[in-house]
Amino acid sequence: MAETNLKLRSDIFASMEITTPTEGYTAGQMVKIEDTVGVIAETKTVGQTAVLIYKAEKIVVPKGTSTGENTFAAGEKVYFDAADANVNSSSSGNTLCGRALVAAGKSDTTVEIQLNGDVQA
Repeated sequence: MAETNLKLRSDIFASMEITTPTEGYTAGQMVKIEDTVGVIAETKTVGQTAVLIYKAEKIVVPKGTSTGENTFAAGEKVYFDAADANVNSSSSGNTLCGRALVAAGKSDTTVEIQLNGDVQA
């Protein structure tokens, strides 16, 4: 389940404006736009201008809870899984987007990370 609110825990971040697609965006939703991974700042409907935060010192993002690569140690690399719109610890088929700032267990639905969504894997 996607994070329903933006949880930015630092005032140091970088963002860009994007146009919202047909399905719209929800605040806190993770998306990949071209080669950039980020978090949507505000809920927007089709055709509106949305803000994508692609760098942040501290931000809470949605995390997968299925068996496998969904636990994190503090400092571990974080990868964006576009199919599930969340992060996990598997580089296979996913995009490097930062590092975990806190440990997170399998059942945790979110994790605080340092987001660097324009990093190339």
